Amino acid sequence: MTLDLVAVGEVLLDVTAPGLAAGAVVHAPVRVRAGGVPVHAALAAARVGARAAVVGRVGSDPAAAAIRDGLARAGVEAWLSEDRERPSGTFVEAQNAIAADRGAGAAFAIDDVPSVLEAGAVLVSGHTLLHDDTLAASRHAITSARARHVAVVAASVRLIESLGPDGFHQRASGATVLVANADEARALTALEPGPATGDLARRYAVACVTAGAGGAFASAGEDIIHVRVDPVTGSSTGAGDALAGVLLVSLLRGLELGPALESACEAAVLALSGDPAAPGG
Repeated sequence: MTLDLVAVGEVLLDVTAPGLAAGAVVHAPVRVRAGGVPVHAALAAARVGARAAVVGRVGSDPAAAAIRDGLARAGVEAWLSEDRERPSGTFVEAQNAIAADRGAGAAFAIDDVPSVLEAGAVLVSGHTLLHDDTLAASRHAITSARARHVAVVAASVRLIESLGPDGFHQRASGATVLVANADEARALTALEPGPATGDLARRYAVACVTAGAGGAFASAGEDIIHVRVDPVTGSSTGAGDALAGVLLVSLLRGLELGPALESACEAAVLALSGDPAAPGG
């Protein structure tokens, strides 16, 4: 049975502690869940009934067990290689501060990716595509994709600025869909989200730029569609990834770009709200 979405890239254990304050001992909620761009996207797709799988590399540790369990409970297939030397990657967010340890993900290699990725859509994370040490595996995922849509989630303004627009587009060559946030789109085009979307749509069949409280923009080479969202407080981690996953699934289901973007924005808002029903919640 062909999958709707195969998402490729860094697989992490996400730890979020919004109540943490420097110098204080607090009793506040701490959320631990499977994370990383491909995980957030696949979980979002699963929440809307899609069949999804995640391709990545984890350690041989309790974090890996938790990640596998989280994916299994959501009905997402875990195509995860096991690294016996490195720990699973970890992402920690507290009070607008972030610490990230790539862990086993920094050793993500071609052998960790199936020889052919057959699915309705294949999504590749920029976090692995734009790092030199994981470039080969990410490029293999793009070139081996047998899919209607091959998407790249830009994922890192810092890495885009380091490579420059031409370097980014060279690495993303073969992708038909690009999803970026406003800062990433600005680094690629020197334009604000709306015009940046139109500019990127000249290079990709579908371009989508998220703008936080400003909603999201998308274009398939003609009109630029803008979907607004109600302001939501909370961590933005995973929201754009959720949007990407549901956007791809919606397009696969035959929705026009406007309705597909509306459905994708709903998934992003759920992720922003921290709703337990949100992808990965």
